[in-house]
Amino acid sequence: MEAQTKQRATRKRSSKQSSKPKQSKTVGSVKSIPQIQMLEIGTVSPDPTQPRKTFDEQSLNHLAQSIAEHGVLQPITVRKSNEGFVIVMEERRFRASKLAGLTTIPAMVRDYVDTDVLEVQIIENLQRKDGETTEKAEAIQFLLDRYEPVEITKRLGRSENFIRQRIKLAGLIEGFKACCLKV
Repeated sequence: MEAQTKQRATRKRSSKQSSKPKQSKTVGSVKSIPQIQMLEIGTVSPDPTQPRKTFDEQSLNHLAQSIAEHGVLQPITVRKSNEGFVIVMEERRFRASKLAGLTTIPAMVRDYVDTDVLEVQIIENLQRKDGETTEKAEAIQFLLDRYEPVEITKRLGRSENFIRQRIKLAGLIEGFKACCLKV
């Protein structure tokens, strides 16, 4: 028993010595390491081009109650704009913080190239479990303009079947919109 413990300890020490330092990965064109800052909530605004359009009111109220009791546990992600800051990710947390009556919110300020913002927002929204199916389909259709379906499956960690179904749904949505405009 004692010999096994010594062997494990030796393996742990040797693996620590031989391990390479971990390199951080970046998403999009992030130019610096973001720091969490407390921003005045009035200087932060939702992104009008955010692909997620629907927010469940009851769920927002529950989150607002939790934030009022415990505070904001994870920061939102924003980018600078001429008028202050624009939300890149976590608009739901921002809305709930406003409902809870907060005057400041923790945020990571990042520098994104304009073309990367929408892609990051789409990927973040597609990874949500509570997202609207139609919004997910339209988001995948947007990504299809940039990537092959196989690349989309890798980026999202979803099956090819899931991606194909959403692409078909996006086509139906476009057909329905065109039909409605004719009426």
